[in-house]
Amino acid sequence: MSDLDLGVYEEAFRSIDAPALITDTDLLIRDVNEAGLSFTGYESDELLGSSATLIAGDEEIYAEIVETVLEGTVWSGDFELRTKDGNGVFGRGSVAPLVLDGETRGYVAIFIDTTKQRRYENTAEVLNRLLRHDLRNELNVAYGNLQNAQSRIDDDETAAYLDQVNGALTRLIGKSERAHNLGELLEGSYEAENHLVRLDYVLHEAVVEAIETFDGAEFRFEAFPAVRVVADDLLATVFTVVLENSVVHNDASAPVVDIEVEEREEDVIVRVRDNGPGIREGEEDLIFGREERDQLHHGSGISLFFADNVIKSYDGDIRVDTDETEGATVEIRLDKARSD
Repeated sequence: MSDLDLGVYEEAFRSIDAPALITDTDLLIRDVNEAGLSFTGYESDELLGSSATLIAGDEEIYAEIVETVLEGTVWSGDFELRTKDGNGVFGRGSVAPLVLDGETRGYVAIFIDTTKQRRYENTAEVLNRLLRHDLRNELNVAYGNLQNAQSRIDDDETAAYLDQVNGALTRLIGKSERAHNLGELLEGSYEAENHLVRLDYVLHEAVVEAIETFDGAEFRFEAFPAVRVVADDLLATVFTVVLENSVVHNDASAPVVDIEVEEREEDVIVRVRDNGPGIREGEEDLIFGREERDQLHHGSGISLFFADNVIKSYDGDIRVDTDETEGATVEIRLDKARSD
């Protein structure tokens, strides 16, 4: 039990920077902090004694909140708050019963404005859609004109130059589609929570896909341990892009990729070792897109940038061993399920 007096808690309520209010059991507003008054545009006497429906912007969600808190449960989720001038403000809200001596005396609600974030996300979505559309159209025009030019060129040297341009356009189209697909996966996972995933299942799925995709490469591995790790549905895609990277950037005549898993007390290490050119010391952050070489040269590709960000969301780590004389080893550390 805290030895702080009641005045400290009252001051905390009034000083908090997020809009907050307290209602009685009839959901009539009994107190509002300064942030709440400033945010809604109401004066204190305009809100006190009024129903909380006055500032609720969505009747269905409000009904859901009431049903939840009347059952004695905390409600959290997206909510629209209605200000005095009639504007709707989107945000995240939380409403909890105030229980004293086993009896519910009222409810406390806190609101976090996410309008700016939503506006940014919507703008980014539109810009990305336009970029993909315009980029695809322009690339198709360039590709078509290039093919017409190639069909009319008899000079071998000029034809060779056009072949290089053709290859560059093809790679650019592939990178554009790859970035789009991985971006959609990330967007779709924002609301997903980490859970326990069978490592052997998702790793085996990724290896089988790599074998089918790269028939000229050799993938060597033994049975993976049946261990559960903290992750989500994107883990299989992470392994897929790491295996893909080990082949695509491999300059060996016969690419070889070894996959092994080291199980430790609290975590597991997945190692993907290839016989390619490796990377130079000090370039680890560069290949994961964590830093730029200069304004014109960014990381080596979207795939490892994607893998890095997903693994971080699991509180895991991904790194590349730069001490080897040949090839590179990507190490992915994941937390194991806790045995309670």
